[in-house]
Amino acid sequence: MSSAPTLQSRRALYIGGLDPQVTEPVLRAAFIPFGPIAHIDIPMDYAAGTHKGFAFLEFSSGEDAQEAIYNMDGAELFGKS
Repeated sequence: MSSAPTLQSRRALYIGGLDPQVTEPVLRAAFIPFGPIAHIDIPMDYAAGTHKGFAFLEFSSGEDAQEAIYNMDGAELFGKS
C-alpha cells in the first residue's frame, strides 16, 4: 500500500479558527480567486446553532489548492486568522 497522498487529499483543505459569522458564501468568496471550488463542508454544532469553527474546502485541482494555501495561510476573516 502506498503512503502517497491521494489526488483528492491534495485538493482538500482544512480551514480552522473560523469566526461564527463565517458562512459558506463568505468562504466561497474568499477562496474562489484561486480556482473552481468543488465542495465546501462546514460542520454544524446543532445544539449551539452555529458551526464548529472549521470547514473543509475542496478545489477542482491540486494546483488551485496549493495556490490558496500559499496566499491564505494566516489570512483573517472577520478578524480571526
